[in-house]
Amino acid sequence: MRRFCIAAILALALAGVAAGCGGDDESESDPTAVWADGFCSAVTDWTDDLQTITSQFSDTSNLSEDGLRSAATDVQSATQTLVDELRDLGAPETDSGEEVKNALDTLSTTLEDESSAIEDTANGVSSITELPSAITKISSSLSALGTAFSQTLQTIENADASGELRSALEDSPECADISSS
Repeated sequence: MRRFCIAAILALALAGVAAGCGGDDESESDPTAVWADGFCSAVTDWTDDLQTITSQFSDTSNLSEDGLRSAATDVQSATQTLVDELRDLGAPETDSGEEVKNALDTLSTTLEDESSAIEDTANGVSSITELPSAITKISSSLSALGTAFSQTLQTIENADASGELRSALEDSPECADISSS
């Protein structure tokens, strides 16, 4: 049941991303379109990784101390890759670019903190009897990831008063991959 909850929390976080993305090809010469492609590509890779990681627990026989630790390490690695890619994007070349960058920096910090908490929790499990408590803590961290992502997307949407970034995200072929997932 807990594995389903973890997967459901991740799905909710991803639904917020998909709501703002998807559409036609955009010229690579438009820096905002390039930024949107990079953003959606990073998010797609991360969500694909998380779905793969959580799917291994759809069978309760896979739930073990080592399995939990391995999954937590994989979440940490996938999340760090996302954080690095978001930070490398910098600010989009829009009126709201710096506000968007600041929101992504805040999100990156939260993602790092929560994925570290997941890994610390998993590494602290020393017996199978501790798994339910660890899963509860990990579920809480995953929920925090989803909430942080949703809040960041809302901040970006609110900052994008002229709609430049929204248009780029809607037109990005990389974002179309998210909305079709």
